[in-house]
Amino acid sequence: MTPRNEATERQVQSARPDASTWLAANAGSGKTRVLTDRVARLLLNGVEPQHILCLTYTKAAASEMQNRLFKRLGAWAMLPDGQLADELRELGADRTDDADHLAQARTLFARALETPGGLKIQTIHSFCASLLRRFPLEARVSPLFAEMEDRAAALLRAEIVEDFADGPQSDVIDTIARHITDSDFDSLTGAIVGNRHAFDDPLNRDEILDVFGLPAGFDQSQLLGSVFLGGERDLLSQLCAVLATGGTMDQRAADNLGGIECCEVSDLSRLEKVFLTGASAKQPYSAKIGSFPTKALRLSIPELMDRIEPLMLRVEAARQQRLGLAATEKSEALHQFAAIFLPEYEHRKQQRGWLDFDDLIHKARLLLNDPAVAAWVLYRLDGGIDHILVDEAQDTSPAQWDVIEKLAQEFTSGQGARGDAQRTIFVVGDKKQSIYSFQGADPQAFDQMQVEFAGRLKGIGAGLQNMTLEHSFRSSEIMW
Repeated sequence: MTPRNEATERQVQSARPDASTWLAANAGSGKTRVLTDRVARLLLNGVEPQHILCLTYTKAAASEMQNRLFKRLGAWAMLPDGQLADELRELGADRTDDADHLAQARTLFARALETPGGLKIQTIHSFCASLLRRFPLEARVSPLFAEMEDRAAALLRAEIVEDFADGPQSDVIDTIARHITDSDFDSLTGAIVGNRHAFDDPLNRDEILDVFGLPAGFDQSQLLGSVFLGGERDLLSQLCAVLATGGTMDQRAADNLGGIECCEVSDLSRLEKVFLTGASAKQPYSAKIGSFPTKALRLSIPELMDRIEPLMLRVEAARQQRLGLAATEKSEALHQFAAIFLPEYEHRKQQRGWLDFDDLIHKARLLLNDPAVAAWVLYRLDGGIDHILVDEAQDTSPAQWDVIEKLAQEFTSGQGARGDAQRTIFVVGDKKQSIYSFQGADPQAFDQMQVEFAGRLKGIGAGLQNMTLEHSFRSSEIMW
């Protein structure tokens, strides 16, 4: 047998079925192989398929993992003893020359297919759906609920917006429409639904103003009054006349200042463009005192500059207030829209018996945290789950981590429905590849949960091996 190279040896060690493992895997380093190897080694060690739970982030990943595993197990059923023993040695399995062990390996494909409950390789959402169907009364959901696909959710959101636009809520639609640039409301309503719990405690205008560092009751009149004290239109007219006689930069400034009527909020943005430095300046968005207009022109109008420079400073001082007020108005419109949209969205889902993906996670989380039933539910689940594997963990949201943590609670308490069963948790991810932050994924939670699980496992005398796969097989001649 050819000795394993270092990269392959790390894969074998990461797939140890008897050790809980936290694995950071770079792109192309073979994490899917490690996942399937670990499941295969668990089955070889006599773990029943229904006692293994593999959680992935997408249906495509779940399908790929299942196909790879079944392809391998199916091949084992047909291999002669010598070749099968070689494969098991390469896998890192023990007792590869034992006839009974080889015979057992040949039965794994049929066992995985035929065992009641089967081998569970599914998305976190699919698992939560199965959990809710198993405990509908405890979870307070209809036993006949249907999972809502993305397309159906988008159509339902669009239907609600259209009905609002044609109904008595049209003024709310008109207000929020002024603050969005999309041709439709799909991205906005999708984001609101995805962050629905942020609207559980709606903020009023003064509370929003406070968030942006503005005093209660602050409005456009106060903002404009802090900049335009009177006479600014004539002052800018005089300045433009002088700038028109200067060089290219002065003339460009004259064009930008021309037509400012004073006093509109939009005038402040135009004044900032001329009077303040840019984002990349040493002192960003500060008044160009001593540098505007160009030197020769500036020195020729000292009396006018004595009036212009205080205006420049007022524009600088008002910039943060302008941005804060704009953010306040957008946020207020958002909260007003969410306050009518979310209840209607929930109502129409209930009418149809639908749960969307966020509902599945949220209701499963509530179930596993409900002090009245959680202990019983976990005890029942613990009788069926001994090994949890989590794929693409960098894309797992805090709510999803809470579900996983509760599932593993009995693992790390040292007790369970079957106290003699060996239990492990395996987590693999790569923070650099996180792409679902818009859906609540939190790459930093990958490290935080590692510390959490390591502490809990240490507390019961178990360990959590911390492994890293760095070698990329995609950019190497080494193949597997």
